[in-house]
Amino acid sequence: MVKVVYVGFGIVSQGLAEIILNNNSVLPLVETVEIQTVGILDTKKGSRIDASGINMHDVLLNTKEGDYSLLTDTILDIPKAIQEINADILIEASFTDIKTGQPAISHMESALKSNKHVVTTNKGPFAVAYKQIFNLAALLKKNVVIEGTVMSGTPIINVLNNGLLGSDITAVSGIMNGTSNYIFSKMELGMSYSDALLQAQQLGYAEADPTSDVEGLDTLAKVMILANVVFDEQLIQEDIEVRGISDITLSDVKEASSKNERWKLIGSVWKDNNGKVHGSVSPKLVPINDSLYGISDATNALKITSNILGDTTIVGAGAGKIETGFALYNDIISIVNR
Repeated sequence: MVKVVYVGFGIVSQGLAEIILNNNSVLPLVETVEIQTVGILDTKKGSRIDASGINMHDVLLNTKEGDYSLLTDTILDIPKAIQEINADILIEASFTDIKTGQPAISHMESALKSNKHVVTTNKGPFAVAYKQIFNLAALLKKNVVIEGTVMSGTPIINVLNNGLLGSDITAVSGIMNGTSNYIFSKMELGMSYSDALLQAQQLGYAEADPTSDVEGLDTLAKVMILANVVFDEQLIQEDIEVRGISDITLSDVKEASSKNERWKLIGSVWKDNNGKVHGSVSPKLVPINDSLYGISDATNALKITSNILGDTTIVGAGAGKIETGFALYNDIISIVNR
């Protein structure tokens, strides 16, 4: 039995909960391992703690109707509650703040110090406190798994850490935000920016407040994470040029199309000849012969440049309830396997 506690029960956590239920709460391992939810902690929707297990079928059935009445407990001190709940894994999916990484950093530290592993898609903590969190996890001999922080359900962290180990990576760049790419794809079909954004929100690709997606902040966080993963370098936000997509007009998109080019929001991190690491986020014109040209809708793609292999492009889902929920699910499996 693996006991889990959720912090934040929004779209991503609900996606994970659906996947677990659809698999009858049993992990696909050689030995039967059941997942049991013993806590849901959400500052807005409410919370619930039950050591004997929460009926997630009823919780999800209600949340589909926008009813969170089953989450009745009021938890004022979430870090303290995390420490007191008897669980094996913390699923951290609270609000992302890439300036401070809080309150998620406190949630993760509370989990690690109370003998819990952590899985998360929360980018904020790893944009600003990557080494701090992983050093604490190493000290306490616990696992922190963050596969879903960069490309949702598409595995990229493991590829960078293992699959391309020794390839001498010099740069990573690409489409890291499914919402912005979806908007550009719809604008290419003649849809206005505002209508494309509204449609992205209706499909669950964009939040009610889309600022993080369309102004490049979500991609910025991923660039900072990749700087740590690939180059072991903590970049400072103020040193990274960031420009979003909101000032790209329909006429700009049509003009680019007439030249066999497409607008894409590109995040990049690279090392120069002097060994200095740089990062940037901005809309760029991508020519038809570029591997990123054909990436449409909410799909993400990362081009990894190395001295041994040249360019390696990884393409996959970059947004979506189930896709991002799967990243958490896969991370849980990896922890149990260890």
